Amino acid sequence: MTTATRPTVGLTQFIDFTIKSSSARINMVRKIKYQDDYHPSFDYWKQLRDVIIAFHEQNLGFDCFEKLVQNVDTRKKANYIVAIKQYQKFLKGKAISWFNPGKATWISNELVVRSSPELGLIIDEEPHLIKLYFKGKSEKVDRRNISTTLTLLNTSVYEEGHDPRISRSVLNLHKNRLFTDNAVNPDKLLALQSEAAQFMYIWNNI
Repeated sequence: MTTATRPTVGLTQFIDFTIKSSSARINMVRKIKYQDDYHPSFDYWKQLRDVIIAFHEQNLGFDCFEKLVQNVDTRKKANYIVAIKQYQKFLKGKAISWFNPGKATWISNELVVRSSPELGLIIDEEPHLIKLYFKGKSEKVDRRNISTTLTLLNTSVYEEGHDPRISRSVLNLHKNRLFTDNAVNPDKLLALQSEAAQFMYIWNNI
């Protein structure tokens, strides 16, 4: 099977899959397989994600978040305000600078995951590639169930050449928690491949 014919999913979709129970996983894969083509209007968090990136990349002031809240759909406003407050708490007291995270991809025998982190940040002199996760209010994210995703980030192929000391991380915005784990061992790799294999088993049988 060539790469072009493999199912391709986003990293947020893969995170959603790995942290769900068995029955919910089936519904999740079915939704991904038969969903309509991506359109920005269907991406609930896209506007906030884009502003967070611009805030760092263009060295904007915090008023960019205020402008976003003023212009966002009223149905999103409350959730956006909470997420912005949590992100500002995450930044508080830290020395932070931006670098280009670039694009990244993870490929198993059958599955392709677009694993590009949104943020490249040097936080208190330590470089991080950060995936933003906005669904922590509805999905339980902890160090145990995010481990597979961190292994995926650590074994992805990156277009940019990064410092070997760089940390791959997931930031759960709702809880203001940054999960980092740079250790990769055979057990973690096996767990990751098992998750990908289960995804594909469901995909091929629905």
